[in-house]
Amino acid sequence: MLLSLYLAVLDDQSNEEQFIDVYNTYKRLVYHTAYKIMGDSYLAEDVLQEVFLYV
Repeated sequence: MLLSLYLAVLDDQSNEEQFIDVYNTYKRLVYHTAYKIMGDSYLAEDVLQEVFLYV
């Protein structure tokens, strides 16, 4: 669901493919790192969203 939101703002197919690669590579790492720091799954999801919106 989040991935489709991020892809909606990208301009072209090349950017979408690159973003998908980055997202799929790092989403678990970002989530688990945020969870370790925050100790809360909802906050970790918020951090994950913010990180990829920034990217």
